[in-house]
Order: sequence, then structure tokens, then C-alpha cells
Amino acid sequence: LEKIVAECRRNEAGGVHRFSIVTAGRSLKGMELEQALEAYARLHRESGLKLCASHGLQTEEEFRRMKEAGVERCHANLETSRRYFPQMCTTHTYEDKVTNIQRARAAGLEVCSGGILGMGESWEDRLDLAVSLAELEISSIPLNLLRPIPGTPYEGMEPISNEDVLRTVAFFRYINPTAWIRMAAGRGQFLDGGAELFRSGANAAITGDMLTTTGTSMAGDRAMLLGLGYQV
Repeated sequence: LEKIVAECRRNEAGGVHRFSIVTAGRSLKGMELEQALEAYARLHRESGLKLCASHGLQTEEEFRRMKEAGVERCHANLETSRRYFPQMCTTHTYEDKVTNIQRARAAGLEVCSGGILGMGESWEDRLDLAVSLAELEISSIPLNLLRPIPGTPYEGMEPISNEDVLRTVAFFRYINPTAWIRMAAGRGQFLDGGAELFRSGANAAITGDMLTTTGTSMAGDRAMLLGLGYQV
């Protein structure tokens, strides 16, 4: 708990607006859930940041308890198109993802949902993901760029080109005109933290270290966005 609180304070001091706790695994249950709720309640009392939760598949009651503890938004990526999803995930279904989003909303939470680009999906898959998110009226859409990491199933995947990423960001913006298109992992393949991305339609970012890769610095992101004329 003390480590979580310290990390939250470090991010708040760096000027971020939201702080998310992310866990690995299918869902949080039992003592792990209680520990997360305790952390959210304390962060809600002691910080001015908006809180997000990323814990996999939860029940409506569990989502409601998170909201009561101070969580504002649930993170639940669709990851890719309905058609391509079985090629990348076998532990649960695309419909499980959609139902999870609906449960979070029923509990009164906002939803952040996006996906990963560069897993071997087609252009049609990317378009379908953008349309599905529009149909679900998702207000925050994180886009991650796959980084082939040794020892993972996608270690030999050829990274998606910068040009293809920029095209994808542009049509995500076109299809979801009022959403926050939030660049997340993988921006390191662009120079200067990916300024091009924020000229192509992105207007939000996840900053700092990611789950399995090093991210971009908070200070660097702030300087880049201010330089582009954004209000941060």
C-alpha cells in the first residue's frame, strides 16, 4: 500500500491528471480485491487525482465497490476486432469483454477501452475495432503499439510502421470524433515521444512506465505537448 501511495504522489507531483492501478490476471477476488479497495479509498482521501482501475473481468457488485472507494473509470480493452480476437486470446471471449464494459457502466463507472496495434491484424480489423468502440460510445480510447519482447508469443512479429500507426490514429479520430484518443505503450518508436501522433488525431497520453516496457517521461511529454500548442 505504501508503495502505491508513493507512486501516486510522484505522478501527481509530475502533473498527471489520472492514476491507474493495473493488475495481471483474470480478475481480482478475495483478499486481493480488498487490498485494492483499501488502496483506492486511501488515494481518494489523500490525492487530488482521478482514479482508474484495470483489473480484468469483474462483477457489477465489485465494480460498484470500486466506485464507492473512489474509482471513477474502469479500463477494459477490447484489444482488436471481434473477428481477430480468438487468434490472440483463448482464456475468454470478445463478448466477455463487452459484457464487462456493460457491467462497469451499470455500476456507474466511466469506461476506457482500446487495443493493441501490430499483432498481425488486418486493416479491416483495425477499422472494426474503431467502429466497435464508437458503437459502445467509449470516451477514452488507449492505443498501444506492440513491442516484440523476447520470450513472448509475439517476439518475432515485425513492428508496425510509423506511417501505418499515423494512418490508424487518423481514422480512429475520424470514427470517434469526440473521444480522447490516448497514446499508450510503444510511443518510443517515434522520435521526441511521438509528436507526429498528436498532429494526426491523438489528444491524450498515458505517461511514465508501462506494464512490461519503459514508457516516456512525464516531463518530456508535458514539454512536447506544450510545444505543439496543447493546453496540458
